[in-house]
Amino acid sequence: MKYEVFREEVLERLREICGDDVQLGLVEILKNNGKHYDGIRIFVDESDGRVCPAISLQKFYGAYCEGDMSIAGCARAIYEMNEEYREMGGISEMLQKIMEWEQVKKSIYPILLSTEDNQEMFEKVVSIPMLDLSVAYIYRKEIDGRYASVKINYQMLEAYGISAEELHRQALENLADDGYCFRDIRSFVVEQVYGGSYEADQQGDEQTEDFYIYTNDSMYYGAAGILNRKQVRRFADGRDFYILPASIHQTIFVSADGKKSVDYYRSIVKLVNEEELDIEDKLSDHVYFYDAGADEIKMCA
Repeated sequence: MKYEVFREEVLERLREICGDDVQLGLVEILKNNGKHYDGIRIFVDESDGRVCPAISLQKFYGAYCEGDMSIAGCARAIYEMNEEYREMGGISEMLQKIMEWEQVKKSIYPILLSTEDNQEMFEKVVSIPMLDLSVAYIYRKEIDGRYASVKINYQMLEAYGISAEELHRQALENLADDGYCFRDIRSFVVEQVYGGSYEADQQGDEQTEDFYIYTNDSMYYGAAGILNRKQVRRFADGRDFYILPASIHQTIFVSADGKKSVDYYRSIVKLVNEEELDIEDKLSDHVYFYDAGADEIKMCA
């Protein structure tokens, strides 16, 4: 079934579930890297519509195409997800407070995105350039164990009555307390897969000391950690590193000891971006270099 037909049938089933008193709205959602989604909003009246989140249709279409869900099942799941959001209350609270600087400033964080792939977004979203990347900013809130965020746009910046420079300073201050750390890549994988810790001597293998995952506690937009130059400098301790953009959520630091070429690491980054990552999680195809002597991050040629 073509997506357009799927969309209309799901909307029709939702109308049957919701009844005449509920309005359905179909909106276009612009996500990272120029990805557009159809979003469904379900609301009882116009005032409720201001705080009701849009639910992406594309992931349900994927489930339908894989045979995991029926049309009716997709419609029911969208309705129930909307009810969960409505009951949370936190989303309504977040959107009501988001235009007040004093309410949000301790929850503003920087994020890194591709400049080239987000030109449309950056027409409205506050950003500053960094090499081939751009630093943007989000208001982030944890709701029932899940993170919700809103990118700071120029309308919001005007409402805050602050400059982009002040926004950047506050975001970096919050970044420093966001639980960033470097972890050996083997330990990181074992923790994520098995929930345990990796002990090299118990595994009959030497611990890899040249590869490190760098991200925050939440692993949410954690690639921005490279903006914390103080922490990077302390970790590097005079050593040079290649920086691989694993995704918008994390980077990998690799010792620049000459054992592998830049082209080798670049090929790995491109392969992961093409075969493993969702398009909206991709950061860059490039490899970066931390020059310890200059305390500077550069793009590799």
